[in-house]
Amino acid sequence: MPPLAVLAFLPPPLLAHLRVVLQPHHTLTAFDEWPSFELAVRQSTWDAVVADPCAEGALRTDDLVALIEAYPSIPLTLYSCVSPGTLRSIAELARFGQGAHPIVLHRVDDEPRRFLELLERQPANALSASLLRRLEPGLDQLAPPLARAVERLIRRPTIFVTAGDLAASADLTVRTVYRQLAAAGFESPRTLIVGARLLRAYAYSRDPGQSLESVASRVGYSAPRMLTRHMREIVGVTPRAARRRIPAEEFVTTLAGRLYAKASSF
Repeated sequence: MPPLAVLAFLPPPLLAHLRVVLQPHHTLTAFDEWPSFELAVRQSTWDAVVADPCAEGALRTDDLVALIEAYPSIPLTLYSCVSPGTLRSIAELARFGQGAHPIVLHRVDDEPRRFLELLERQPANALSASLLRRLEPGLDQLAPPLARAVERLIRRPTIFVTAGDLAASADLTVRTVYRQLAAAGFESPRTLIVGARLLRAYAYSRDPGQSLESVASRVGYSAPRMLTRHMREIVGVTPRAARRRIPAEEFVTTLAGRLYAKASSF
């Protein structure tokens, strides 16, 4: 499992426990004020987001509902203490999210290993796992360091820009990366990097709160026109058309076929 990038909005005792849960392999960015936390959700990419509706002492139920409504792809876990107020808030948030957001209670079910397993199952979106399943036959043919680097690319596309980044992640030369990918039936590193960004862009574009400009920025494009160009090149349609016309699994299947010649259809 590649390191997770985790965002938190928690009071000090819960934040301290989350640090224990994530050490030493995962990274944690924490805010104790709602405006900063909300801005981070909107502008950056996170593998997991952990929030307490009572982090500031007053309930933020309505604010969290509004955030979930605008950005339903947020990989949110609700983490709070047992109290009548917070339990009512969590129940309301759970109903709103139709059970999509896990709930963890402090000193009840937040044993570190169990909590970490929950967060590791949460990362970013099920679309990444679905794409990796389709690429699995090819990944099995790669040297393990490169296979892990490709998995990290699919899950964390914004930290890769060039073939050199992929090679560095695998501790291999760029030439070796090209050779191994080609032998296993993959397209070039550049195409894999573009494809990983497009997958995340597609996920973000389905959030009502995301404009094309914000989606492009979040996945590492300097301008929306480059995202549109790459979506047309790889998938055959514009980002807006992909959002409106292509169901998630069809998008993943199409993308997998462009990245790997022998991609599985399920």
